[in-house]
Amino acid sequence: MNQSKKAMKIATMLLSGVAASVLAAPAYAQDDQIIVTATKRAQTLQEVPVAVSVVDAQVIEDAQIIDIIDLQSSVSSLRVAQLQNSAQTNFFIRGFGNGANNPGIETAVGVFVDGVFRSRVSSAILDLPTLDRVEVLRGPQSTLFGKNVSVGAISISTSKPSFEWGGTAEATFGNFGTTRFRGSLTGPITDTLAFRVSGSTNNRDGTYTNLVDGRDNINERDRWAARAQLLWEPTDALSFRAIGEYNKIDEVCCGATLLFEGPATSLIAAPTAFGGLGAVIPEAGQIGRREVAVDQSPVNEIVGRGGSLQADWDLGFGQITSITSYNETRDFNDTDVDFSGADLASQPQELNQETFTQELRIAGVTETGFGNVNWLAGAFYFQEDLEFFRDVIFQSQIRDFIDAQLGVLGTDVTAGIEGGSQIAAALTSGPTALFPQLGAQAPIGFGQAFAPGTGVFGDYTLDNRSYSLFGQVDWEVTDRLTLTGGVSYVNDRKIATGVSDLTDPVSNFDFVSGGQALVSATVLGGMIPAAFGGPVAFDPANPLPFFGAAGAFAAGDPATFAAVQAGAVAFAQDPANAALNPLAPLSAVQFFLPQVNFPNSATSDNANSLLDDGRVVSDNVNVTARAAYDVTDNLNVYFSYATGFKAAAVNLSSDSRPPEVGPNGTSIIGRFAEPEDVRTFEIGLKTSFDGGFINIAVFDQSVENFQQNLFVGTAFTLINAGEQSARGVEVDAAYSPIDPLQLTFGLTYLDPEFDSFEGAPCSNFIGSAPAACANGEATFDASGFTPAGISPVSITTAAAYTKEFANGSSATARIEYVFESETQVVDNVPEALASRKVNLLNANIAYELENGFSVNVWGRNITDDDFLLSAFPTVVQAGSFSGYVNQPRTIGVSLRKDW
Repeated sequence: MNQSKKAMKIATMLLSGVAASVLAAPAYAQDDQIIVTATKRAQTLQEVPVAVSVVDAQVIEDAQIIDIIDLQSSVSSLRVAQLQNSAQTNFFIRGFGNGANNPGIETAVGVFVDGVFRSRVSSAILDLPTLDRVEVLRGPQSTLFGKNVSVGAISISTSKPSFEWGGTAEATFGNFGTTRFRGSLTGPITDTLAFRVSGSTNNRDGTYTNLVDGRDNINERDRWAARAQLLWEPTDALSFRAIGEYNKIDEVCCGATLLFEGPATSLIAAPTAFGGLGAVIPEAGQIGRREVAVDQSPVNEIVGRGGSLQADWDLGFGQITSITSYNETRDFNDTDVDFSGADLASQPQELNQETFTQELRIAGVTETGFGNVNWLAGAFYFQEDLEFFRDVIFQSQIRDFIDAQLGVLGTDVTAGIEGGSQIAAALTSGPTALFPQLGAQAPIGFGQAFAPGTGVFGDYTLDNRSYSLFGQVDWEVTDRLTLTGGVSYVNDRKIATGVSDLTDPVSNFDFVSGGQALVSATVLGGMIPAAFGGPVAFDPANPLPFFGAAGAFAAGDPATFAAVQAGAVAFAQDPANAALNPLAPLSAVQFFLPQVNFPNSATSDNANSLLDDGRVVSDNVNVTARAAYDVTDNLNVYFSYATGFKAAAVNLSSDSRPPEVGPNGTSIIGRFAEPEDVRTFEIGLKTSFDGGFINIAVFDQSVENFQQNLFVGTAFTLINAGEQSARGVEVDAAYSPIDPLQLTFGLTYLDPEFDSFEGAPCSNFIGSAPAACANGEATFDASGFTPAGISPVSITTAAAYTKEFANGSSATARIEYVFESETQVVDNVPEALASRKVNLLNANIAYELENGFSVNVWGRNITDDDFLLSAFPTVVQAGSFSGYVNQPRTIGVSLRKDW
């Protein structure tokens, strides 16, 4: 039985069993119902026929959920990973997600704060303000939400201003020097105007040790935020809510541990007497030590500011809602990207963004002779301007590092051109430990290669304009049957520019076509022994010395000359064949490929590609069709079909080039990726009973043109997979067998697959497809492969027990367990080096007095479980791999006063 059939069988048994057991069960108490706005109107969690998980303010407070990264421990279908710096965070729902590391690639999981779409990850991970709840919507949400929610959405609702005085003050102290302070104050200004102000600081020492300087400051926290709100209700039918916020992050982040030490990394650590650099590197494979070796502490500075205005006007027949927002973010970081103690390369980059959004909708209920009709119609407009600077700059030891690598191969780039039989052997039998030595006299200037201060300097812009029109109707056909139909039209236009200045001559050289000219002009001349007048370079202005020496060589040593000539002819006929190219070994130290700026005058063969003027326009019609039926007053079932859409992506980085095979047969690296189209079938069951509920969803979800973006050592590959899918089952449940005890349970089972992925880059599947890529092929057919990073089984479960005392105080003990089954972390790092299995335990004990004062003693990851968040080929060190590790055990105490 294949996995998808197995999943459906499990789902059928779950549905049947639950239905049989609860048909006659009494209804779940109404005062325990959770209100959600997943369909942009208030409904209870059990009413809404959508797969949604809710984390309320009490759980967030008790469990010390500080940001969205912490949120995943309470939602089994959600996974969040922080990567290279504080702003690079990936969100996944049901195993699907992308968008980090490259500002031209938007997230597939939309984050909304009080109805405002946060387009960039850096503006979505800020410490959470005073909350009402967080809703995690699973599956496509493109019908009702305006942009890039093709696989789900995270909707954060904060507390509104109150017309009664109130506030909170909280201080937290913990290990790693943790100190956090948060507070809020709310109250009336007039009878119709209320305010709320809140602020927070979040500080913590690092969790990684830098072996170079001995400091423990890597992965520290240094954040603060402030927020102010006004609520004006001039009449019962009209209200305005204005929000302004400012936040700042200034951190040393993030550390990557060494998973496997390849030969290039070994050279960095080898003593200088043995041809190495003698620099410090961490011990490979010891992720629990959280040790790094960087000669430059990473810098992360993020400043965000913005505001929004929401207006609600009740017209009687319907309510108009308008949400207007403006946000801007500056994100600067500077990283020691080689993650070693050697001074090889740094990567400063800065992202400046300005975002404007406008949503306008009207919703109401119309009574007809055929049942009530809940209707909603609206429009959403999005405008964002990005400017992105990304440089990779060679540092003081880069030339020593290159010479050390080439020295192992039997050459020295500072030497002159060596001639003789060694070169003939290289030309006739392929690259060996002895091949042409290239010096300053070579036409491409190898003598000036890898100079400190050179590298690649990129300046990119992106102007993104998007709008959508949407509508949805819920027709209550009978008291028990509701039919839903929704449709939206999305239009997205991007105008991009990319200018990369590559100042290193080796990186600018094409070792295929350029290598052919170089061999003809210089290397062949270098093969002529001194006895026959060589070595001598070919000079078009004065060719006679070359031909005279070549003639003497042919006459004096005809056998060797014939071998040289045969090798040169073979190479000239097939310069892309590495086995015939004497310069091919140099591609191992060619960290960047020649850049292709855009827009440019080149012609495009693909009508859907990023055109020559830098524009790409994509649009789509999304639909939702759903039937929901109340089998009993406490058992609801639904069937839905929904489609989703994520706009085309643009590769804003130094590796951006047209989608074609690059020089030397390198992998396909795209300048753009076509839009994602998502299709989901879902069957759901929601049942409530005395003390609890069980919600089950069975789904089949596929993403056509999945935008795969992977780091392959010095570049990101952006390419569309034909289709990626996942079939699965989700269970959300809560039960209170006795009043003091609350139990919750969440389970997600996933069966993912690349249904179609022809032309998958070999560099994206290191270790997974050795047979398909063993002969130097750039691509292979990955159809049928299982995507990495998706655990087949994920579980979140918690138990909370509350004891009420006679004096009005109470004590609550809560324990939470998170499990993720083993999976390969990322496609292009071998599973033997980077797999993940999660066993995470969180717990807290809170004591609250009647006067609003409380003490909460808490611990997260209290068993100190170590696992990888992500992994990647180590920068400029072919054969080595590095990875990002989860947070270690944190414990602390929080003191809080509510009034």
